Amino acid sequence: MCGPDLQRPSVVLDALDTGLILLGRDDRIVHWNGWIAAASAIPAEAAVGRTLAELFPEAPLARLNSAVQQAVSAGASSVLTHSLHPGMLPLKTRTGRTLIFNVSVRPLGGQPFDCCLVQIADVTVSTERELVLRTRQKARYDAVVDSAPDAVLTVDADGVIQLANPAAAREFGYAQHELVGQSACLLFADAGEWNGIWQPVLDGTDLPRAVELVARRKDGSPSYVEVSASRWQSEQRVFVTAILRDVNERRAAEDALRTLNQTLERKVAERTADRDRMWRLSSDVMLVAQLDGRINAVNPAWTRLFGWSEDVLISANLADFLVPEDQPLLQAALASLSASTAPQLFELRLTTLKQGSRWIAWSAVSDGGLFQAVGRDVTSERQAAKALREAEDALRQSQKMEAIGQLTGGIAHDFNNLLTGIIGSMEVLKRRIAANRFEDIQRFMDAAIVSANRAAALTHRLLAFARRQPLDPKALNLNQLMGGMEELLRRTLGEQVRLSIVLGEGLGSVVTDAHQLENAVLNLAINARDAMPDGGELTITTRNTSLAAVERSGTEEIAPGEYVVVEVRDSGTGIPAEVLAKVFEPFFTTKPIGQGTGLGLSMIYGFAKQSRGHVTIESRVGEGTSVAIYLPLYEGDLPAGISTEVVDLVRGSGETVLLVEDDPSVRLLIAEVLRELGYACIEVGDGAGAMPVLASNARLDLMITDIGLPGMNGRQLAEAAREQRPGLKILFVTGYAEHAIQSNRMEDEGTMMVTKPFVLDALALKIRELIALP
Repeated sequence: MCGPDLQRPSVVLDALDTGLILLGRDDRIVHWNGWIAAASAIPAEAAVGRTLAELFPEAPLARLNSAVQQAVSAGASSVLTHSLHPGMLPLKTRTGRTLIFNVSVRPLGGQPFDCCLVQIADVTVSTERELVLRTRQKARYDAVVDSAPDAVLTVDADGVIQLANPAAAREFGYAQHELVGQSACLLFADAGEWNGIWQPVLDGTDLPRAVELVARRKDGSPSYVEVSASRWQSEQRVFVTAILRDVNERRAAEDALRTLNQTLERKVAERTADRDRMWRLSSDVMLVAQLDGRINAVNPAWTRLFGWSEDVLISANLADFLVPEDQPLLQAALASLSASTAPQLFELRLTTLKQGSRWIAWSAVSDGGLFQAVGRDVTSERQAAKALREAEDALRQSQKMEAIGQLTGGIAHDFNNLLTGIIGSMEVLKRRIAANRFEDIQRFMDAAIVSANRAAALTHRLLAFARRQPLDPKALNLNQLMGGMEELLRRTLGEQVRLSIVLGEGLGSVVTDAHQLENAVLNLAINARDAMPDGGELTITTRNTSLAAVERSGTEEIAPGEYVVVEVRDSGTGIPAEVLAKVFEPFFTTKPIGQGTGLGLSMIYGFAKQSRGHVTIESRVGEGTSVAIYLPLYEGDLPAGISTEVVDLVRGSGETVLLVEDDPSVRLLIAEVLRELGYACIEVGDGAGAMPVLASNARLDLMITDIGLPGMNGRQLAEAAREQRPGLKILFVTGYAEHAIQSNRMEDEGTMMVTKPFVLDALALKIRELIALP
């Protein structure tokens, strides 16, 4: 039995996270702490006083009992590991899994030892972690070995193969399982050479370098392999792993090289002869020269092409034979050859003996202090390319002059008719007034005004085609615009044409000139009516559309993006393909003389392009025509509706207007209108004359300025005026504004625009609207 001090229970021992068993000399349990009670499911009161054999009758306790006896009899300590002595005691973890543990046994007290301590350490977690790591490591090792391109063999101390990877099976022609268990000596033509490699490695001698052996495949054929080997040990066993690399291709290359070396002199001689033949017979000029341009060697083609003898060329400088203008090109090429060994391509003109010159395209490469070059005569190609460019330029000039002739002829024809009406009416009026005959002058005044308005309309169409028409873009909804045009369209089309207007749901807004868009749709409707002389159906549709990529319509490209489309489709006669390609040209028309100007579709085309949109046309003879106008989608909100009430009072109340106009006739006309309407008017002829007025203390309620002023233009004058008078209201007057085509590029709050020619009522209304703004 233990002494009284050792028999006393200890709370500390029960709190330890390890198992403690105190055994006496008679193998009886003296202390059984809480950890071992939980792991064995045997409480302390049931264990104390009993032996381990009584508590665990099925357990293999022979080694543990021996260690206990050595401790109490000889004072020897022992450690029993789980790897060598698994399952000594049936212990469980707190989760019910089998406990993996190590056991240490040590004597307690002094001699004679009457007690010993058995300590049980839980290594379950660390052991399982090591197992997982070993498993993963083995999996990685197997993956590397199995995927290796070289054959891998592992042999034991008896020279028997224990492992062979797939590459070894391929190399020797065996299945993997056929190799395992076979003596490695059988795989080599000379077993003694193999033993001379792996046996020293097995004994601990490193293999200094790879050794080449001849392997024997299953079918008896030989294979050259390069062998490297290393020794390793596992659980008291020694192994050698050998890596065998297939060197058959290398051996074949070495054999081929030996064969090649045997015939090298013959091949060199043949190639030298070939080079000499090429040098002599080539139609391309060849050159060997120094990097400063001095010629070392030329082939006979130089004499045939340029007329210079070889004696003249050798030791001369290549620059001596160049056209003077190409000297910088040669210097640049020589600099590139000096700086790089990469091939250089360049063209130079070289003079001939007969004072001519030839274009030579060179390919040159430098080597050491020399460069070699091959030149091809491209004079004919250059001349052909020049002739082609001249022909293309002539064709473009011819087409341009044809277009200008067609354009000016159409303009002259129409404007001569209109000017005849205006001039003739004014002559008759002049004679009637001189003769005091006033009874029918109204008829001639109306004729002059009608001709003038037609001239203005023709000008607007020309500007629209040229995309130079001043526009007044506003945000609007096409459905509302088309709905408002329905009555006008029905009256225009007549009873024989059935009109259908299909308005798209959820239609987006656009920013465009509503008046010009109405004119475009009306023109398309009239064209459609004329294409259906016996009646038919006209359909106008609106819709949203999205283009994800560039689309082509004829020669035009439609940019990707979001669009709102208004399409006019008829069931008329259609347009032949040869005519369809010309419909957007100015003054092109298929109508009889006097029934059409040929500007309708060109005006629509120009208007759409100026609005950042597109026009497409499709037609089939006998089936009808469809014209679609694409306008970019506007993401903003629509402005509030504009009142349609008629404004009766457009007269002024003494407000002061600064008028800037360089044309005396127009200035006279506008000033007279202003004074008749009750405004005070200050007249100047240009921007320089307006600046002192703007800088003065004079009252100014409005500035009217032409955009196309000499010197300082109208837009620049407006910017300067706003610096002097920030709140000044400005009315622009223009007929053609190169740098301010669309009003939204220069208008802001307090700024408007009126287009020449204008009626006096429209001018008065614009003036009143501006002055009435807060």
